[in-house]
Amino acid sequence: MNLHKTLVASLTLLGIFGIAAAGAAETVTKGTFTLPAQAYWNDTLLQPGEYSLSLNRNLTGIDLVILRGEGVTATFLTPAGSADGTVRSCLKIDDVHGTYVIRELDAGVIGRSYRFGVSKAVRNLTLRGNATQPLTVPVSTAAGM
Repeated sequence: MNLHKTLVASLTLLGIFGIAAAGAAETVTKGTFTLPAQAYWNDTLLQPGEYSLSLNRNLTGIDLVILRGEGVTATFLTPAGSADGTVRSCLKIDDVHGTYVIRELDAGVIGRSYRFGVSKAVRNLTLRGNATQPLTVPVSTAAGM
């Protein structure tokens, strides 16, 4: 029984350390973009408008996307296994059954591309939209991305 208590205490301390490490991050790059239509990024519905984002790396080496704009502040974990990206920075937005979904972030200045999945909650939605084709939204390089 003591081994079980020790294991639980150790896992709890590791969890607390992991959360603390995730909170401390350095900014890798920043950018801004104008979203022309509403779109989901994971479970977050983004309205058309102006947004800023920063790509941050926490102490454990995990990249995070911090998004702000149009009344939204959200943090997204980048998926494991990012690929080599293009030289330009952009968001790639797909049409999933009439709903726009942000699927990829190309961070040109660091040469990385991050592909995001579609959450189950968004797939289950039955939104009426007029999304007819994928979009590519440029991310301003003037802000450092």
